[in-house]
Amino acid sequence: MEENINSIWNYFRSELLYYIKAKVKDEYAAEDILQEVFIKVYKNIDQLVDQSKLKLWLYKTTNNTIVDYYRIKKHNTIDLDELEDIPANEDSTENMNEEIAKCIKSMLYELPGKYEEALQLYEFKGMKHKEISEKLNISLSGSKTRIQRARNKLKETLMECCEFEYDIYGNIIEYQKRKE
Repeated sequence: MEENINSIWNYFRSELLYYIKAKVKDEYAAEDILQEVFIKVYKNIDQLVDQSKLKLWLYKTTNNTIVDYYRIKKHNTIDLDELEDIPANEDSTENMNEEIAKCIKSMLYELPGKYEEALQLYEFKGMKHKEISEKLNISLSGSKTRIQRARNKLKETLMECCEFEYDIYGNIIEYQKRKE
């Protein structure tokens, strides 16, 4: 059984981590959630009767673990000392997300062509990975990889360019260009 768990871990680790990171923005929390998922897999692998449904079972377990994470996070209380740092009249709808989105859109053209094209098709034309892979004559995983790499390159460029301040909801409320 130990070998089976190790092979599942090796095969699905990256895929599940990518899935978790799409739903949980905190990288450390995403890693923790992934560990939780595999603890659950280790404890409950015997309950999986049909091995052909392993991937479905893993994703369901992962999704449930993400839901648990948000449920626990929601019930955590904020220390009164932390409330002093939050302006009382802050309107959570006022943020700079749209302004930053425009910057990101202009940065798209700085990406290498293959990454830009894949991301444009996925984000702005709403195409699915299967459609992108057919249009660009690449594999399905190639489509996913290009989009993931494009997002990472955009994030790196953005983080090199500016420092951001976020509200308690993760919205950008202030940014400042980094000094060169």
